Amino acid sequence: MVSARQVVAAVTAVGGRVALAAAAIMLAACGGQHTAAPATPSPAASSPAPQSSASAAATGSVHLPAQLLGLQENTSATAMQTASLLRRGLASRLMGDVVGEKAAIYGGEQNAASPFFLVVAAAWAKHAARPENVAHALQEFLVAKGFTDARLLPPGPNGEARVCGHKHVQTGTDTVCEWADHASFGAVLYPPGFTSSLSDAASQTSQIHSAVVG
Repeated sequence: MVSARQVVAAVTAVGGRVALAAAAIMLAACGGQHTAAPATPSPAASSPAPQSSASAAATGSVHLPAQLLGLQENTSATAMQTASLLRRGLASRLMGDVVGEKAAIYGGEQNAASPFFLVVAAAWAKHAARPENVAHALQEFLVAKGFTDARLLPPGPNGEARVCGHKHVQTGTDTVCEWADHASFGAVLYPPGFTSSLSDAASQTSQIHSAVVG
């Protein structure tokens, strides 16, 4: 059974490494600094867990293409190492509830000013009947960790539940969005300046979702 508590714990792991990833990419590019601080310590969620079907077979798969939102996947050694940490963190926190975990950094290869974002995604090992419950748990977590305007957005064009929030950092405002649908879960971090609003971030996340879930 997919547990909302486990999903939130997984996002915590992703959030903790997102800051390291952002810093690593910027430092590798030109020795600059970027301070991004989404969530860190482990939270507790009170929302009910979504139900699962009896089938033990994977319900789908996720695939990270070579390009998303017009940016190429960053295949530098630093980016690949960070993506590996993200992927393993998601797998270890969800302990068998997800399969085919993927993570990647897009952009950020040219210099400190180059746009970039991070994606981590996985397929549920079993069909999730109530992805909106996961989204509610994620919203509560973001609020508890100081994300401003953290809220549920209307379902995406493919029916995915979406929750996004802002986090103020030294360089501006980071935006984090997560999706949950019957077959998959994903999280995206957009650094300062990448998105203009939560609605814009949600729209971009749905574009990513459409390209990733298959």
